[in-house]
Amino acid sequence: MIRTLEDAAPVEGPGTADRFADIHAAYGPSLERLSRGYERTPEARRDLVQEILAAIWRSLPTFDGKASVRTWVFRVAHNVAATHCLRARRSGLARWVSIEEAAELPGRSDEEAAAGARQSLDRVAELIRTLAPVDRQLVLLFLEGMGPDEIAEVTGLSATNVTTKVSRIRAALRARLEGKKR
Repeated sequence: MIRTLEDAAPVEGPGTADRFADIHAAYGPSLERLSRGYERTPEARRDLVQEILAAIWRSLPTFDGKASVRTWVFRVAHNVAATHCLRARRSGLARWVSIEEAAELPGRSDEEAAAGARQSLDRVAELIRTLAPVDRQLVLLFLEGMGPDEIAEVTGLSATNVTTKVSRIRAALRARLEGKKR
């Protein structure tokens, strides 16, 4: 576990700490939301956010401005989160499903009847966590308000492919949440 930024292979340069502080202030809440799509428990989410922030700190000197800061931050975040998920999968702690399988997962109608907005959000987050990494990445970026062009820049997919995949993911999630089979 990284305790301080110094433990994350510090990079010193003029304004590095200030740039990092600005990035953390601007994107910290988004990174927290993103981590919810990858991890169930608050402790695991905090660890993932810490890993992401450490990676941003380490790679800050290599940021050349070819992409927006937002795109760069999300690219770093999703690369770290994908690696994090792959480690969990290799250790046997995670099982991913395709979009079609996610729509087929059994429902929890008792919870749906009694659930408020918070439980619905938890259900969406849980369903998102079961998606394959690429699908999870796409839906999380979409939920952060990124458009197809920005998502394409982060993921390396074409904007058309992003639009198609996001549409399919949304339909599968909607069907699953409404208790319909796709």
